[in-house]
Amino acid sequence: MNEKRDIIKSIAVLTLICIVISGALAVVNSFTAPVSTANAAIREDEARRQIIPDAASFEAVEGVEFDARIIGAYRGIDASGNTAGYVFTVNGTGFGGTISVICGIGADGKVLRAQALDISGETKTLGGKVVNPEYADQYIGADESLSTVDAISGATITSNAYKSCVEAAFEAMKTIGEVA
Repeated sequence: MNEKRDIIKSIAVLTLICIVISGALAVVNSFTAPVSTANAAIREDEARRQIIPDAASFEAVEGVEFDARIIGAYRGIDASGNTAGYVFTVNGTGFGGTISVICGIGADGKVLRAQALDISGETKTLGGKVVNPEYADQYIGADESLSTVDAISGATITSNAYKSCVEAAFEAMKTIGEVA
């Protein structure tokens, strides 16, 4: 009987410890969540500025229904208040799962820059090459045809997914009405 009471007491103590620790974590999270959210917004803004350096500010594109692959759309505004271009965050399906690409298209309808954000499911030796400047830089200045872009030998699924993300950005531009 005494042994049964000790087991119940141990369970009660461990349960109480778990409740106290969970409460402490919830309190800490309530203080740190706003800071984490603000830091994520700063990182996203910095990524957009790398894509369209001429933009003084960015505003979210709202009221437009995009393809489901478009997970973010922003209009870059230069210091004069004119549109410097648009930045789209696009998801695609690569060899190892979802890839995420951020793509900037200028007011002239040409790619300003495209950069892989997340390729964590891709192989490092082949699919991982899409993060290399040698691959990403071939998109700079490309028009909607993307005729100047070559796939990576041995990683065609990943490089085609990346290209598909850029194509989706052009389609989003058409949806906005900025590209004929």
